[in-house]
Amino acid sequence: MGTPTLDLAVGVTSATLDRGLRQLHAGHRELLRGDHGEVVSGIRYSLGWDLREPPRISLGAPDPARWDKTWKQAGVSTLPSSGVVQLVMPSLWLRWAPEGGTSRELSCTVAVSARLLAVDGGVRADLLGVWMETPPTDRNDRTVLKRVLVPRLLKRGGDLLKALRLPAQQFLGESVDLTPVLVDVTDRYLVVATGPRPDPASVSAVDWPTGKEVFCLVAPALLKRLVNAAAQQEADKHEPVVDVDETLAGVLRATLKAYFRGLKDLRVDARNPTRLTAGVDIAWKGGVTLFPIAPGEGCALVEATQNM
Repeated sequence: MGTPTLDLAVGVTSATLDRGLRQLHAGHRELLRGDHGEVVSGIRYSLGWDLREPPRISLGAPDPARWDKTWKQAGVSTLPSSGVVQLVMPSLWLRWAPEGGTSRELSCTVAVSARLLAVDGGVRADLLGVWMETPPTDRNDRTVLKRVLVPRLLKRGGDLLKALRLPAQQFLGESVDLTPVLVDVTDRYLVVATGPRPDPASVSAVDWPTGKEVFCLVAPALLKRLVNAAAQQEADKHEPVVDVDETLAGVLRATLKAYFRGLKDLRVDARNPTRLTAGVDIAWKGGVTLFPIAPGEGCALVEATQNM
């Protein structure tokens, strides 16, 4: 099994993503509801919707039976072979009505399917279609939902999925370009990776770690860069790491300070990337004062020793 050349790979489980969507649902309900009016076949319809329960992420493609009943995006007929996720809305409430007519309501599970790709420095969601667990039985109602609701659900789902990205950030005072070059979807993880563009043929052969809700893999070169940046950040504080001030009453006073100035020859163990070795650059400063009594008191010999 191979591993593409990457700087950083972050993998998260669907359970971790779902927690974020629950927070979104609790704090930003306005993003998950809407009202719209549109003319369909010469009749103006009003349409409202609301996600009454938090949405969740399903990793992987829909099964063939669900895909067969999916209202597909224009130009889409078959499922991609990789990178497919579903944004599942367990309780999507819908209300629609023709102008001057009787309104109808429906509440059911809806899923937006999309393929995630790393394109132009970000994560792109290529929307595939919308599946409804219990679509309206009336043909005209289905037409209205397809032409009015489905495009908006696709856009809203795409906006949420496109937010799954790693923007460029400052880490430990070091500017790190986190340009996504790979999105991988497994039965357990959604992985976004940065670095040199990998060989697409190697993506399906990656052995990502298992057993954790979130993992982060850092290449040795980037790890050294971040550790050196952290070390430099500490050195720039100019704060002593050793600060000793001892007095032997009537005899002497001794002071010792040590300042961290950085790391030297930092190395990452090739067999165990979590093990690093380095030399430490330390600056020492100390002094000893003999016969430490107040200046101006005692003999000249005592006064002469105050700054020894």
